[in-house]
Amino acid sequence: MKPQGIVLDLDDTLFDTTRLLLPWADRRAVAAMRAAGLVLGEEAALRRLLEIRGAGVVRTFAALAAETGAPDSAVAAGEDAWFDYDPPPMSLEPDVAAALDELAALAPLALFTSGHPATQRRKAERLGLPARFADLRYVDFRGSDGKTEVLASILRDHRWDAARVIVCGDRPDGDVRAANRNGCVAVLVRREGSEFANVAPASPDDVPWRTIASVAELPGLLDDVH
Repeated sequence: MKPQGIVLDLDDTLFDTTRLLLPWADRRAVAAMRAAGLVLGEEAALRRLLEIRGAGVVRTFAALAAETGAPDSAVAAGEDAWFDYDPPPMSLEPDVAAALDELAALAPLALFTSGHPATQRRKAERLGLPARFADLRYVDFRGSDGKTEVLASILRDHRWDAARVIVCGDRPDGDVRAANRNGCVAVLVRREGSEFANVAPASPDDVPWRTIASVAELPGLLDDVH
C-alpha cells in the first residue's frame, strides 16, 4: 500500500529525548519543586523520579509531591520547569534523517508532538523538521485536545483516508491510541531505555500493528501494509 500520509511523533521517536534531554530536565524540575516546597534532597528526589517513571507513572511530579506532602504549587513548578525551556543544539541521527528522506519521497509527512508548544516548536526547528514536514502540530499537554483529536484534524485538513495513513510514535497510550481510534495504521517505536519503553498497553486501542526499535526501520515496513 502506498500511504497517503505519514504522521510522526518527536520525543523518543525522531530524537533520543530520554538519554539526551531528560536528565537535564529532571534536575531543572527538581530544583523548581524544592524552591516551591518539596522537602527532599536533590539527589534523593532525582532517584525517586526515576523509580516512579520506571513504574510507568505518567504524572511523575504529582506522584513525588503526593509521597512527600509537597504542595500543589510544587507540582506546577516542576511541570513548568520540565516542559518550558530553551533546548540545547540538537541534530537527527544520520539513519533517522535518511529514513525521513525515504518516507518523504513516498508521502507527505506530518508531525504531532505533545508538550509545551513553544518548547516543542524550538526542538523541531533545531532538528530542521519544518523543512522536511508538510504539517507540524504542537499539542499542549495541559490543553483539552489530546493526540486523538489532533490526529483527526490532520486527517480532515489533508483529506487523507485514515486506512492509508501510517502513525508512528513511542507512547501506547498516546500515539498508538490516537492512530487506532482514528482508523490509521499504528507503529510503536520502542527505544531501549526510553521513558515509555516499559509501558504496557492499557486497552486494545493501545496495541500497535508493528513495534520497531527506531524510525530508521519504518521505510522497510511499508511494503507489508495492506
